[in-house]
Amino acid sequence: MDIAATRRADPYYRDPAGEIREAYWTEAPRGQVTRYQHSIPGDDDLSRARALPVTVVAGAAAGPTLLLIAGEHGNEYENIVALQETLAALDPSALKGRVVGVHCCSVDSYLNRTRVAQADGHNLARVYPGKADGTLSERVAYALQNDFLGQPAPHKPACLVALHTFGPGMMGATLSGYNIYPAAPDLTEAQRAASLATGLPLVWGHEFDPAHAAAAEMGDDASGRTALYAAYLAAIPAIYWETTWGGGGAEEYKRGLHRLMVHCQMLEGTNEPIAPRARIESVGAHGAGNMASHHKAPLPGLWRPEVAIWDQIIEGDLLGTLRDLYGDTRAEIRASRNGTLIGMPRMQYVVEGMPCGIVV
Repeated sequence: MDIAATRRADPYYRDPAGEIREAYWTEAPRGQVTRYQHSIPGDDDLSRARALPVTVVAGAAAGPTLLLIAGEHGNEYENIVALQETLAALDPSALKGRVVGVHCCSVDSYLNRTRVAQADGHNLARVYPGKADGTLSERVAYALQNDFLGQPAPHKPACLVALHTFGPGMMGATLSGYNIYPAAPDLTEAQRAASLATGLPLVWGHEFDPAHAAAAEMGDDASGRTALYAAYLAAIPAIYWETTWGGGGAEEYKRGLHRLMVHCQMLEGTNEPIAPRARIESVGAHGAGNMASHHKAPLPGLWRPEVAIWDQIIEGDLLGTLRDLYGDTRAEIRASRNGTLIGMPRMQYVVEGMPCGIVV
């Protein structure tokens, strides 16, 4: 399904030409740094308290717009820190174009130290393009979809980067991921090139079905209604990054963001070639990048991993065991496919349904 057909099929999509509420970031003066609170729809105290903290670094010279978003999940921190420090280090006089950073998208989940918003129980990264009259998370998604991604030229972003971590319970390879759109090869290639430019250790492309996302219920974990889908609706290249929580990934992210700005010709210089440790493109099963669908725990227990990140896995390999408090094995988790192990839980008590090994 191409972009135009996806827009028609998605009952929540609205033409941003008539939906943009606020465009303050587009008016930020050249050659300076502007900070402000971007409102979300809703005339109530909670909505006002959950406005989006935005920094605009507007270069002295004209150029593209790079949109960076962090904190879609409030208990992921390396992405927020990397964005803070990257924006603080930028010199507007040396920049061409404009870098727009939304420091924390789900302020509600950040303040409550949770993955999902406490106000509505929603995972922001599964409710795009949002609803103007929906729940708090749906209204945040609506603002991001229309006020930022929905801008016309010359303010239309040239690229979106959605910054994440694997979360407090997971370990994983630092990666730049992107969707593969069979009906939009130019968009796919722009995303592939941007990911390869980052210098991050893993570059992972996965086939994405826009028709599935357009038909899915808002908030369904397998919906595919992510920020990348939002960018697809806006015909904007988009990539997302993941790194281990508490593993020093903020520095990798800062280097990667600098390299991406050089790639986009926003900063002078040339990137030293850095080949990724692994470059993977996957289709079919688990092709949509939904890591929560991999090797789910069939029951609760103490997770004891038997493999390590970056291991090459063969179907049937033992990834780990689930034990009771006596140390007796309650379940074995074995690989359902060949591939590279890119993520798994730290040793911990896990609940039924938690992913116990992401193999791509």
